Amino acid sequence: MSENEPFFEKIFGEDWATMPEVFHAHYANRTHRDDVVRVTGLMDIRQSWLMRLAAPLFRMTKTLVPVDRKGVDTEVIFRTHAENDGFWYHRHFRLGSVGTYEFVSRLEHMGGNQVTEWTGAGIGWHSTFAFAGGRVRLEHIGYRFKLGRLTMRLPVTWLFGVPSAWEEAIDDTHFRMEMTIQHWLFGHLYSYSGAFEIDEVTLG
Repeated sequence: MSENEPFFEKIFGEDWATMPEVFHAHYANRTHRDDVVRVTGLMDIRQSWLMRLAAPLFRMTKTLVPVDRKGVDTEVIFRTHAENDGFWYHRHFRLGSVGTYEFVSRLEHMGGNQVTEWTGAGIGWHSTFAFAGGRVRLEHIGYRFKLGRLTMRLPVTWLFGVPSAWEEAIDDTHFRMEMTIQHWLFGHLYSYSGAFEIDEVTLG
């Protein structure tokens, strides 16, 4: 992968050139460069009663935001670093008197249009990224587990449910998105959605 090529250009392939301008800014970070893209917006977060029971686990592993509320002031900073080939999400959810909930994860390119988003707990979401029907779409392949340098499939989709997500351009500087987790038995488990503005694109 070229050091001047955005991390996601190879993932989206030939569709990259036809994607809306807001996505070229959103996904501007280059591999092996100290690049920063920052977006801000308001998110609606919904969780089922089952996910409320799991809230202590989310807090302990710093993964999904363990709240159910609308209009959450949210900032997401996308980072790449000169010393490695990962793509980092730094999410900040401002919850008023409760404080700010932070969720940091790292995206690893798995080849083609496949990626794994790794959490600090070593559990990853293996998915595809594609641009189709005017939307960036993330489709579930499976869960993975990392222990040191070893990674393996984690066959727990039946337990954790199936995540999916999409993003859609509003204009050249704004986009909307939604992520949902559906369970084969219990239906809707969790979702967050909102609209974001590109506030900063700093290419080092």
